[in-house]
Amino acid sequence: MEYRTKDFYLASCILASGEELNCLEQGKGNYSVFVFNCLPEKAEQIIADHWSRELILPTRDLVDAINELKTRLHSKK
Repeated sequence: MEYRTKDFYLASCILASGEELNCLEQGKGNYSVFVFNCLPEKAEQIIADHWSRELILPTRDLVDAINELKTRLHSKK
């Protein structure tokens, strides 16, 4: 199963939670879609935990995920 999002920071949280980023797809217009190899229910639970302030991640993992996604976005251009 796959989960897709165009939200950079939610994608960062999903990646930092240990889910695998499959690819980036070019969306219509000027944005990219992050495609993860995970069940949508799993990604939605990570997002729900994020919004309810219950998601606990090592800060280094989150920073690494943000940097990795930025690198991937900039390398696509």
